[in-house]
Order: sequence, then C-alpha cells, then structure tokens
Amino acid sequence: MTRDTIVLIGAGLASIHAAETLRAEGFDGKVLLFSEEDHPPYDRPPLSKGIITGAVSVSDCSLRLPSWYSDNRVDLVLGARVDALDAANRTIRLASGEVIHFDLALLATGARIRWPGRLCVRSERVCALRTLDDALAIRSQLVPGATVAVVGGGFIGAELASSARALGCEVIMFEAAPAPFQRTLGHTVGAMFAEFYATCGVAVMTDVPIAELCTAAGGVRITATDGRAWDVDVAVIGVGVDPNVELAAAAGLRVADGVEVDERCTTSAPHVYAAGDVARRPDPIFGGRTRVEHWQNAQHQGIAAARAMMGSGDVMVEVPWFWSDQFGSNVQVAGSPQRADRVLTRGSLSSDAFTAYYLHGTALVATLGVNAVKEVHLGRRLIGERATLDIGVLSDGAAQLGDAVTAPRVPMK
Repeated sequence: MTRDTIVLIGAGLASIHAAETLRAEGFDGKVLLFSEEDHPPYDRPPLSKGIITGAVSVSDCSLRLPSWYSDNRVDLVLGARVDALDAANRTIRLASGEVIHFDLALLATGARIRWPGRLCVRSERVCALRTLDDALAIRSQLVPGATVAVVGGGFIGAELASSARALGCEVIMFEAAPAPFQRTLGHTVGAMFAEFYATCGVAVMTDVPIAELCTAAGGVRITATDGRAWDVDVAVIGVGVDPNVELAAAAGLRVADGVEVDERCTTSAPHVYAAGDVARRPDPIFGGRTRVEHWQNAQHQGIAAARAMMGSGDVMVEVPWFWSDQFGSNVQVAGSPQRADRVLTRGSLSSDAFTAYYLHGTALVATLGVNAVKEVHLGRRLIGERATLDIGVLSDGAAQLGDAVTAPRVPMK
C-alpha cells in the first residue's frame, strides 16, 4: 500500500502497536509519531509498582528499544505537542507552529488525571500519578516512616498504597464512597477489599469526602467536609481520569466522554481514527457505547485502527480485562461489573484465592479473581459467549464455574 504520511498523535501503547501493525501489513509511507513528553514511549503499569519501589528502572519501562524506531522507519518526535487538527484539510499544527500534512491520522491522546477543583493546586507534596515524571517525583517522597495519603480508593491508589507500604511508609487511604471500588466493583466486594487493606497496614477512611488539601509546614493538611483533619507528609490524588478530547472537539469530531468511533476505530471524520483511553466505541458484548481504560484495550485498538487504515473489514470483539498487582496478590477482572444486579463470592481476600461472580439476572457479566487466573479467563470466555448460569449450582461452593452453565453458548466472532 502506498500513501504519503500517517500521523500518530500520542506516544502510548495504542500508537506503538498501530505503527508496528502498519509496517507488518505492508504500509511503506511515512509514519510520524508525536509525543508531548520528552521520554521515549513507555509502559504505564510499572509506574505505580516497580518504578515507585525501585525494582524497575526507567529503561525497563520502554515499550521498544531505541533501534526499533529506525528499524521500522518510525519517526519519533518527542516534546512535540499537537495544538490543532484540521480533519478536512488533513493537517496538524504543532505548538512550534509547524504544519504537517497527513493522509490518515490516529488520535491516541489518552487521558489525564482528574484534579478536583476544590483541592489545592499540584505541588511537590500534593501530586498525582499518570506519567513517568510523576512516578519519579512521588518516589523521591516515599522514604521509610513517611505518612502518605492516597486520595481515592481505586486500583492505582491501591497499587500505590501497596508500594508505599513496601517502602516502609504509613498509608492512609481516603475514599468518599462507603467502600473502595464501590463504583466499579460494588459495595460487597469493595468492603472486603477495605478489610483486606486494613490487615495489610493501610488505614482505610471511607465515607470521607475531602474538602481541602493545603500544604503546611513540611507536609500537607487534609480536611474532610465534616471538619476532621489529618496531617501527612505527602498526598497523592487518584480519583480517576478524563479523556483528552480537546484536540478532537476543536476539530469538530464527535465527542462524548471520549472521541466517538465506530467498530473499526474510525471517528466522524473518515480519515481520522482513535484508539486507547480516549476512544469511545460500540460495545459488541453488552451493547451501547463504552470507553475502556485498560492496557489490553489500548494494545488491541491500536492494532485494529492500523488494520482499518489498511482496508481491513475486521471488527474488534473482546471482553474487557485488566489486572492489578498489590500487597503480594494478583487481582484480575473480566467483563463489566457495573452491569450486575447481584454478586456471588467465594473464599476470602486473605486466603490463597478469592473469586467474585457478577450476574445480571442469570447472565454472567463479570468475574473478579484474586490469585485465580484460570477462573477469570474462563469467566471472560463465558461472558463473550453470552452464557447464562444456574444460580443454585453457582452458589454451591464446591461447584466449578463451568458446571453452572445452562444456556447454549454463542461463540465470539
């Protein structure tokens, strides 16, 4: 295939896999990869774990070796912010003022930390974790004996709490809801995680909306809406992310909690595609539209977008799946727990294995496993096959997940 130029805006997992796929599929034109950061593209999962603890080096996080870019004729442009996209005329404008023409473009602009307006501005001791520079800055603060506040009881916050405890820090986790993960995993499982974190030495403060964070002498003062206050050495904000849609919105593309794309990652402009955390696509499993912020989703959407650029008619169909390593345990989630109207649990988080099955009626919509890889992978396959389950059988702690399947399965496309 001969085209002049494909531009990839955002240098994360989606763009790297898109570039790799374009070359594998025979694209022989220019591939320009633009990154706002000065670091070569890197993997994000180690940021809250190995980078924080020092077990992983910065170079270990690189998504590709430096030679890969020249070997694959990918022009990596670091420290280059794309300020404008003209979809009609197929140009982008860099912050430097340079205008570049493209034939096809991929928006992989990712997401940014949600910074609550009521909290104080980011400082040396009040920070967030999204980039490699963020992780390095936080690591410098986590000395043995330091008191660390994690504001937000999500997976990144939990991983950071785990790393801080491993470094000998005291950790307080603040969550505005009645339990960590309540919005994603539900109250039952969230409350179990709260108890588990307490046994790991984390002070879990639930039902505590934060009114203000202010830097004080040598630390940070955290004030709740009910007037209670805590003094800590460092606070890390982890209350979620917002998709970086500004470039797409200014270009007139359809946006709604992300850049809207079709089944092949095409935006409302036919020569512009989107993938990764910023893309909101039709959900082939559950219906409606969804925006997924998981590692594997970014990888596979980048591949799908590149194949669509090359004329492939394939549609990406997969059940969402992600993992989290924390406090010596591997947590995996498949499916969409928010769609459940009941949850069945087996085991305890402090034991060798724990599993939660999320059901909507008799349909399995999600599976969570702690040190239970096989159960989660089977659950993921059954969700994709639209399997329905016998609740009585599944409630029997001795029965296997496969034993509870009742309805004929529909193979995933």
